[in-house]
Parts: sequence; C-alpha cells; structure tokens
Amino acid sequence: MSRPLFIVIEGLDGSGKTTQLEMLRDYLQSRGESCRLTAEPTDLPTGRLIRSILQKEISVDPRTLAALFAADRVEHIFHPESGILDLLAAGHHVIASRYYFSSLAYQSEFVDPGWIAALNRQAKTALPADLTIFLDLEPTESMQRIAGRNGEDELYETLEKLTHVRESFLAAFSVFGEGENIQYVDAGQPVVAVADAIIEHVEALR
Repeated sequence: MSRPLFIVIEGLDGSGKTTQLEMLRDYLQSRGESCRLTAEPTDLPTGRLIRSILQKEISVDPRTLAALFAADRVEHIFHPESGILDLLAAGHHVIASRYYFSSLAYQSEFVDPGWIAALNRQAKTALPADLTIFLDLEPTESMQRIAGRNGEDELYETLEKLTHVRESFLAAFSVFGEGENIQYVDAGQPVVAVADAIIEHVEALR
C-alpha cells in the first residue's frame, strides 16, 4: 500500500459528496487499501451542536458558528481516538466530506473571511489535504437535487445563498489554497464519470 492519503471532497449541497466518498472508498478497498470516511461537522459534541444550528433548532451569531466550525475542525484533526492524524498514522487513507474551505465558502457572507482564515490557520498548517476535490455544480442544479430529497431545508439551502457559496468557494481556493492540490470535477456528469475523474486525480498522487 502507498502512504496513507488525506483526501477532501468539497462542493455545494446536492453535488454528490456522500456518493463519491463511498465510491472512492470502495475503489481503494478493492485494491486492498484501508480507508476511513469522515465528515464535517463531526459526530463529536462540537459537531452535534453545529448540526442543531444548521437544522435551525437553535440560533447563534454567525461569528459563533464560524468559531464552532473551527473548534470542531481542531477536534477532527487531533481527537485521540477518532482524529484524522491518528487514523493516518495507523495506516488508513482518510476521505473527508468538507474541510476548511467550506468554512470560508459558507460563512464569508456574514463573517469577515480574513477572520475565518485566521481561525483555520492551525488546521491548514497542521494538516492540509493531499488532494482537495471540488465537485462543481451549478446552484440551480444543486437546488433541484435538494428539492428531490426528503427532510427540511437547512440554513444555507436557498438559490441565492448557494450562488454566493459557489463564488466563495472559488475565491477561497484562490486566496487560501496557495500551495495546495485542488482539482475541479464537473459534478453535473453521470455519477460513474465523476467517480472516474476523482480516481484519476487520486492515482496521479501515487
């Protein structure tokens, strides 16, 4: 097995992150390589609080939410039992749904992007991803996919907000992504074509 990789999959809601995480995991495991999936917000106490906010069960100031995401990310990296660094050290590839670019994309409408970047500087220094995949999807298609699934809309699930989020992702990659391996994949393609494109980028790391 090659060295363990930390791979992040970013994208708008409805872009297919969960499906692609699972398909990439299955591909790596078919090669006999151990792989763990993870996501932000996490299932740790900070992440559960964030989910309550996103589901509109409680409300907080946007700066509080940005700080909570940064705190949850620190736990995600350094947690002594389920942290990404420990999983990598144990020889597992780690594939994450969302990382610090999501904070910049989703929260910069309400909070100074420079402050968000400062909150996440430790994560960028301690553990930048080996590969970040951005599943690029038009906001209108994102909304169509969201409308087709069950459950209540979350905090950011409007066309206006998702349009801003996509623009903010692109800006974040340009400003905060210096020196990182960020690859764009057209998420409007068939699912298998998207998976194949991601695998090509992963294999390029070998």
